[in-house]
Amino acid sequence: MARCIEGHTAFIYDRGGKRKIDEITDISLVRWQRLRDATSEATVRIVGDSCERNAALLNQVRTHRHELVIFRGAERVWEGPLHRVATPTGEAEFVAKDVTNYLFFQPLTQAWENSTLPDGTERATTVTGRIEEIIEYEFSHGRTMFYPDTAPDAAAALAEWTAAGGVATPTTGGWMVTIPAFEDDTIWPAVNILPYLDVRHFPNEARTAMDTFPFEMSVGLHLQNLARRNGIDFTAVGRRIVIWDVSRHLGRLPTMTEANFVNEVIVSEYGSDHSQAAYSVGANGMFGSALNLKNLAYYGPWTTLYTVYNEDGTVEPTQGELDSQARRNLSGRSPAPIEVRVPDNSSIFLPPEIGINALVPGVQVPLRATLNFRQIAQLQKIDSLTVEESADRGESIRGTLTPATRPDSDEEEDD
Repeated sequence: MARCIEGHTAFIYDRGGKRKIDEITDISLVRWQRLRDATSEATVRIVGDSCERNAALLNQVRTHRHELVIFRGAERVWEGPLHRVATPTGEAEFVAKDVTNYLFFQPLTQAWENSTLPDGTERATTVTGRIEEIIEYEFSHGRTMFYPDTAPDAAAALAEWTAAGGVATPTTGGWMVTIPAFEDDTIWPAVNILPYLDVRHFPNEARTAMDTFPFEMSVGLHLQNLARRNGIDFTAVGRRIVIWDVSRHLGRLPTMTEANFVNEVIVSEYGSDHSQAAYSVGANGMFGSALNLKNLAYYGPWTTLYTVYNEDGTVEPTQGELDSQARRNLSGRSPAPIEVRVPDNSSIFLPPEIGINALVPGVQVPLRATLNFRQIAQLQKIDSLTVEESADRGESIRGTLTPATRPDSDEEEDD
């Protein structure tokens, strides 16, 4: 009989994470993640006789309808829709993605416009405000689609849809089908992410004046593009989707030292990250600039050119927007940055006062390195977390940290 893990339990829930279907028993391995600016995965594996004991559940579960929910002890630490259920000979594997995966299967159904109108009316907004409005609208508003009467088994499909409570209006050559929103529970279980949407707002955030067209991309792809190019971060913690400005943080842990990591902490100075002046270069010869006068006499005129944040569909940015982007790009680049780096995926020894749910991408970690030739203390931020427990090796907690961006202000904006 295969050995089983002891610290984690895993369950299959119906979509939305409210109705438990059954527990996955006799688990040999659990692995789950938390990632910054990406969708994380979780895996639960069973082997040998365990597959027989879970046979009924394996025959019942369906990807994109059911969810995997993982507990570490009594703490609910990870959940999201099933992405793959594999059953090779002698084992079975449940693989799921976190709840941000829903965003990649919901299109932008209308134009989202923040550019300046011809009459000079400004519609620019914060990047966090834009994506918050988009998620709240797109997941609570349905749409209509044409379904032709020439489609295979059209009559049977229509009967199934209307029997479930769906609406289909006859029209020339077929029907106009009303597709309820993901969060509409009149036909299917709501995905239940809007009640947990956690968008943080601060003063002096990144702003945008972009326009997008209907069905140009999914909500998830838009969020990912904003995180890559427009000054925000996001992560999933359980059912919560957290979104915040890249120059801010989600909290701060107690100081950690080399003793908290299995791998050796590395102190490095990076000339490639140093600059005394920055230019944000747009189209048609437009550019913004920023200068750091401090240390200029020591280093000289080291200058970096940046392409303006990608603003798909936007009109030309204003001079103020260009200068603002240049200032953000220059922040923290003089003197030449000295970084305390923990090797990627280094195992972490958690202090007693730090629980697993405190380890969230975007949370800052004061890190002190005293064993190197260059001793330093520096704020790091968690980029990723991977927790794995196997029957053979027990539990490991691995993480990746990067230097934290210096914030302009730590005061959160009042609602």
